[in-house]
Amino acid sequence: MLPTEKDIEKSLNNLAITDESFAQAQAKCVAKKENLKIKKLALLGTSGTQMEKEKVALENPEYKKAVDEYSDAIYKKTLLEAKRVRWNLIIEVWRSLNANMRKS
Repeated sequence: MLPTEKDIEKSLNNLAITDESFAQAQAKCVAKKENLKIKKLALLGTSGTQMEKEKVALENPEYKKAVDEYSDAIYKKTLLEAKRVRWNLIIEVWRSLNANMRKS
């Protein structure tokens, strides 16, 4: 189905109202990724080889929670990004159609 002017208006509006939330989602991903590193370091075991210490951290429920939070942040950012790409695509298709109509 070809985009209508109503679709364009909706897409432009959606892009405008999601600017801030997309920026927040991006920032949250960066923060959660850094938090994951910090959490791992904080949970490292105190005895054994480096691999054994790391295993202690990776098996800790707190680290698992941090991984889940990071994964959730990535999901939300990716979903919002996909929606924004779709809205931009609708606008570009409409522009192309209108340009072709003017040439005719």
